[in-house]
Amino acid sequence: MRLRTGCLIGALAACALAPTLVGAAGAIRVVDAWARATPPGVENGAAYFTIVSSGDADRLTSVRTTSARAVEVHATRSANGVLEMHGVDALPVPGGGTVELAPGGTHLMLIGIATPLVPGATVELTLVFEKAGEISVTVPVVDARAAGPAPAAHSHHAN
Repeated sequence: MRLRTGCLIGALAACALAPTLVGAAGAIRVVDAWARATPPGVENGAAYFTIVSSGDADRLTSVRTTSARAVEVHATRSANGVLEMHGVDALPVPGGGTVELAPGGTHLMLIGIATPLVPGATVELTLVFEKAGEISVTVPVVDARAAGPAPAAHSHHAN
């Protein structure tokens, strides 16, 4: 895949400028958050970030936003050489470990977005953890071509 240098620099700058957000207990941080820009008429979007735990194991149990009708955590798995997406009820976060939400892997699906996600805009998310509580995340929207390959397509994804 070829990446345009200007878009890549913009995406990296957005990640570098994105704040690190810490849960109420201070044990969970959310870093490098970004959302994929969508073309007009697309009803769903995707968001990515890394969860870093410096404490005990925890679980991401839900996500809320006013930017979409619903938010689901989706995981990707390979079955017989075909990538399949499936929703997960809760996302485990290992104690002292990290969980990466990235294109082609685990990610957030923003289902029924209110307006197209355009580069330079932001999406406000509230991540709800079993132990750390709620963490508000401001997610910058970046050009998908700069941020890496699109997640494997299924009926909920915008490519």
